[in-house]
Amino acid sequence: MNKNQKKTAEVKKVAKAEKKNVLINEAEVKQFIDNRPFDDVVRQFAQKEWDGQPLVEDMVYHLKKLAGLKVAIIKDNRRTWKRGVKMMLACMVNGMTTPAILVLAKLVYDWGLPLIDPTSGRELTPEELDGYYCVMEGHGRLDGWVNSLVYTSKHGGEPFDFHFVYKEYATPEDFGKAYVSTNADMTRTTTKDQLNIAGARSKNPLVKSYLSKIKNDSTIAKASYFWTFGKELTKEEVKKLINDTPDAPTFDPNLIEALTLCYESFKARFSFKGSEAVYRGVSAAQWCANQINQAENKVDVAATICDKVQAIDDSIYSPIITARTNNKKHETRDQIIKDNLDKMMKAA
Repeated sequence: MNKNQKKTAEVKKVAKAEKKNVLINEAEVKQFIDNRPFDDVVRQFAQKEWDGQPLVEDMVYHLKKLAGLKVAIIKDNRRTWKRGVKMMLACMVNGMTTPAILVLAKLVYDWGLPLIDPTSGRELTPEELDGYYCVMEGHGRLDGWVNSLVYTSKHGGEPFDFHFVYKEYATPEDFGKAYVSTNADMTRTTTKDQLNIAGARSKNPLVKSYLSKIKNDSTIAKASYFWTFGKELTKEEVKKLINDTPDAPTFDPNLIEALTLCYESFKARFSFKGSEAVYRGVSAAQWCANQINQAENKVDVAATICDKVQAIDDSIYSPIITARTNNKKHETRDQIIKDNLDKMMKAA
């Protein structure tokens, strides 16, 4: 077994042990932080005070030697408890294999991304950003580091070494291009994640509508694409939306109006317990998008669909809400839902 295989085996071993006997839980972390600002939490464990000198490029910094450094994070980054624990486990075994990247917080804010304190979650105002730095890459590892503080306080040992480099950008636009590129190059970053970036800074009502369906209605991301745009967006299209470029995709207002009518109709008709998965799922959304995209008079077709949905017969409604893939009959859930929606349109 080579060195990398040994490390992988150790990570799996720790992860397996964690499943059997939870190493740390979210309530413990919240109790430990107690809504304290990040610099208070760092100072509790730091070995050295920050000298107050501005950070410079081409140097590796260690957070444990920088008590008092003002650090912010991007509010709408992909942060989850599960991800923070995963990063803690990996970094406690292997250390940080690559340093995080920090930039001037003012640049990030001026590009349009709201910033928060990493531990208290308080949103920072533009007036207090002087002297602040912001995590550009490494949010998950920073969450993991905070978790490791709590874990080692409880079980002993040392938190892993959170280290980072400073990157300088001349303008907010330069930062924005680099930030988008960094996210696009990460294989696990989806177009949904990228649109979250756009939603944090864009005034585009369609972007806001897309994210609202996911956040407020629990609609699946792919379904929200169809309900909002009538299709899935490519990473290139999302990148243009994020940067508000002149060639960012635009959409036919009639298409948008028609899709909105259909979404609200399906949402109203399938709002009962056990039926919500229909409007939240991909099948109905994709079916509607196909109907609208093919129509010449999109709003009229949408009105017809809405009427049919509201008057849908139980003989069609029931198979839709109870649709399940049947391998013996070679029928998929998607196929059953769409076939029954076709029947709905043909019904008198």
